[in-house]
Amino acid sequence: MTLIVSGLDAGYGKLAVLHEVSFEVARGEIVAVVGSNGAGKTTLLRTVSGLIRPTGGSVTLEGRTITGKPAEKMAGFGLTHVPENRLCFPTLSVRDNLMLGAWTKKGHGDVDSILELFPRLRTRMGQAAGTLSGGEQQMVAIGRGLMANPTAIMLDEPSIGLAPKVVAEIMDVLSRLCVEKQLAVLLVEQNVRASFKIAHRAVVMHRGRVALTGTPAELVELPEVHNAYLGGATV
Repeated sequence: MTLIVSGLDAGYGKLAVLHEVSFEVARGEIVAVVGSNGAGKTTLLRTVSGLIRPTGGSVTLEGRTITGKPAEKMAGFGLTHVPENRLCFPTLSVRDNLMLGAWTKKGHGDVDSILELFPRLRTRMGQAAGTLSGGEQQMVAIGRGLMANPTAIMLDEPSIGLAPKVVAEIMDVLSRLCVEKQLAVLLVEQNVRASFKIAHRAVVMHRGRVALTGTPAELVELPEVHNAYLGGATV
């Protein structure tokens, strides 16, 4: 497996949030992480990416232990994190935002490959990122994460606040990356229906623990998943 999280514990000060969280993500695989607000999904990504220091457990990437390593080192190890709310640099151009992701030795600044994934950015390269639509800013954020040529990428709520058409476009890009680049993709997403359409496996979190795991097809058959996250609708 490319990314292995084993028995991970973490929190904020004395507040424990994650409790013995374990899962794996292989190259060429998308694993969705779903759960209600407060389940620990964002804390999980922040801990894996080094923004929060774990209090127990381990994280390995391609056989290398990266547990508790500084966040600024993670891209060099092959792990990138696209956080919630996009976090583009609003006054910098689209091109400059993308190039900020290519600072590692692994990053080659292959802007053309990003534009192939997100062709609508071609006419926006000199434009300030803060003037883009929400969907275009999300494309820039994902593109910046890809500029480091990662082996694994984690995304936190990439669909939030976006129109359904843009959500579908972004999910399609993640599927393509999984196949064409053989990336390991860890996707935290409140839009369970959208994430289940592209995920190979899913992890359901509840109160900081892994409550359920399985394929989307398996999980949607469970009443507790279907009723809680899909509102009785089919995927």
